[in-house]
Amino acid sequence: MAIACADCGTEQDIPFMPVSTVAECVRCGRVLDSADSGITAALAWITALLFLLIAANAVPVGEVMLAGQTHIGYIASGVVELGSEDWPVLSLMFALFVIVFPIVRTGTLVMVLVAIWLRRRPHWLGRLYRLSQNLKLWSMPDVMVLAGLVIFARTQVQLNSQVLVGGWCLVAAAFLNMLVPWLLSPHHVWRKIMPDRNPPQNEAAMSCDACDLIVPLSMENTPCPRCRRVLWLRKPNALNRATALVLASYVLFFPAYYYPMSYSIQPNGVQPHTIISGVERLFSAGFWPAGIIIFSASILIPILKLIGLSWLLISVKLPTQRGLALRTRFHRLIHGIGRWSNTDPFIVALMGPMISFPSLANVHVGRAALPFALIVTLTMLASRFFDARLMWDAAYEHL
Repeated sequence: MAIACADCGTEQDIPFMPVSTVAECVRCGRVLDSADSGITAALAWITALLFLLIAANAVPVGEVMLAGQTHIGYIASGVVELGSEDWPVLSLMFALFVIVFPIVRTGTLVMVLVAIWLRRRPHWLGRLYRLSQNLKLWSMPDVMVLAGLVIFARTQVQLNSQVLVGGWCLVAAAFLNMLVPWLLSPHHVWRKIMPDRNPPQNEAAMSCDACDLIVPLSMENTPCPRCRRVLWLRKPNALNRATALVLASYVLFFPAYYYPMSYSIQPNGVQPHTIISGVERLFSAGFWPAGIIIFSASILIPILKLIGLSWLLISVKLPTQRGLALRTRFHRLIHGIGRWSNTDPFIVALMGPMISFPSLANVHVGRAALPFALIVTLTMLASRFFDARLMWDAAYEHL
């Protein structure tokens, strides 16, 4: 059976795959399929991931002690703190990315695998699995763990802090979450929901950009038989949407880096912390690993995404066959790494409730937190809306 690459549109057959092998697109290198551990083993591990996520949200994740005072923090403490400081958008984003989306994504994945394991194929199965796939990049327990590690490194010297049971559950959940792609091949699940099809005879073909199913071109604008997504030859208004989001991100760039991300209130006064000054303080204090993490997540990656997305958008208008595969791989790279830029907003969200000692030390959200978080979200959406196949169409004049 044939499969179409969602990045360059090439139709190709996938042969039998032995254990520990990966099938890549012959033209752009996208991973099309891989030999996974099987439905039963994947179901066991992903069920464990679901329980770990629930436990991480139910019990305290950390404890900070200063001058005889103790603060115990939950993941939800960040949501409450952001809301109490009149940052409703940040509070909602933190709740969705750290609490709601990871649990919903994992729960829907468990439901899909249980149905397949029981050899059931209800009509909603493809739609449910598509939902779990769409939530993959927006589920960020691993980014939350990275933020926690930076906080632990920054507070361990001056404060007595320790990781509690919820924190260790979150670490384990983040580890399992990163293993899911190796435990379970998405295309393996799609084949279980509905087998692949051969290209239609004597008729032009197209593919679903969600499940890669090949269908006749005459089915455009109708729901995909496998995942129920509306079929489009190319994503509608892809260039306009991506361009608008990138331009909005450029507008937000100055306030995100000029204003403080947070500010601390101590007996010696108020100290503002911009993204750049925060990185400088980490390096000057000797916290090189934490400084490298924040520099990469908060400065390097956002700039790389903005410049990279601009390059990809321009390349559609000024097409060339040179470097097509490289540009396609670069699109996949910035699509995958953009979520890690939320490390700094997550740090601010956690620092507020954890370091709240009246007359001793307090941390509050700064004016840059919202525009920076919006840059991260808007560029993630831009990379999702952009259709890399347009570069191939333009280069080979198949518009």
